[in-house]
Amino acid sequence: MTPQVQAPSPLSLHDQQIARLRLPDRNREAWLDATLALPYANFRDLEAWAAFRDSAARLCEEHLVDDIQESLGRFFSPAGAACLIIENLPVDPRLPPVPLDGLRPLTKQAVSEAVIAGLIGRRAAILAYANEKSGSPIHELAPVPGLEMTQSNAGRTPMEYHTDGAFLPSRFRPRGLLLFGLFNIDTATLVLTAERLMDAASPELRDALARPWYRHAPPTSFSCEAVCRPGPILWRDDDGAACVAAASSAIEPLNSAARDALREFRWLCAELTPLRIVIQPGTALLFRNDRVLHGREAVSGSRWLQRAYFIDSLAPLREATNSDPRAFCFDAQALLQL
Repeated sequence: MTPQVQAPSPLSLHDQQIARLRLPDRNREAWLDATLALPYANFRDLEAWAAFRDSAARLCEEHLVDDIQESLGRFFSPAGAACLIIENLPVDPRLPPVPLDGLRPLTKQAVSEAVIAGLIGRRAAILAYANEKSGSPIHELAPVPGLEMTQSNAGRTPMEYHTDGAFLPSRFRPRGLLLFGLFNIDTATLVLTAERLMDAASPELRDALARPWYRHAPPTSFSCEAVCRPGPILWRDDDGAACVAAASSAIEPLNSAARDALREFRWLCAELTPLRIVIQPGTALLFRNDRVLHGREAVSGSRWLQRAYFIDSLAPLREATNSDPRAFCFDAQALLQL
């Protein structure tokens, strides 16, 4: 029997509208000039990385117009929107060729990194994992030869809907992501909000997906072997907000009812029309990791985005791992044992 998709409510249709803000040209040029003098820090030097973040936040506060500052503040608040787009941001004037190894080119200027760190600023904290991208706080997302068919940011095949870090305990997952465009011809990022999924699912499917019947595996971008605790896929939190956690194709259902629900959930994701966002150079897409599923179309040409994870506070991670009070990078394998 074909699963039934419910008609989306007016709330879910409204929820699919993402605010798009544009930085004035004059502010972009002044911000660019200021960031050109800022060298990129060795992120393994915690003091240097903290100084870079502080400088980036100060420059952002100086050059970002008030309405965008206010929109960012609302986005990072507990009741903030699921997504936000900011356009016409500074980009390195002399970009090196798109990297083919997934690593930041040594000759790259630090403009985009300063913008990313500045937008997150003091509103949240940048988070990284030692098992992914060598612990870098800002990731290069570009196809890597030999990995074209992988379900990862290095692949070219369409990337299935997912949330990042779904295999981790919820308190250790990224609260959100920032994707920044450096080079992108026409490959779109696809977005489905948890509220949209909740509205479209049947009551029976919602009930099954809210149960802790699903185990998520780490993505191929993580160099760790881990067994995560079972959890739900789609549920409402204590405040009534729709939440989602899904590890793309790497979900293990723990019983027959979960297997049926997972099959219907994947069918539902395929039936719903996502928001299609081509992240152009100088565009930042910010979204809440537990409120949004995201995917990607097939990459047919060159594409280079950067990504940063953010979290409200690093204090719980630092305390749980007995880490340096300046630490931002943590071992995902170890986090699963806590």
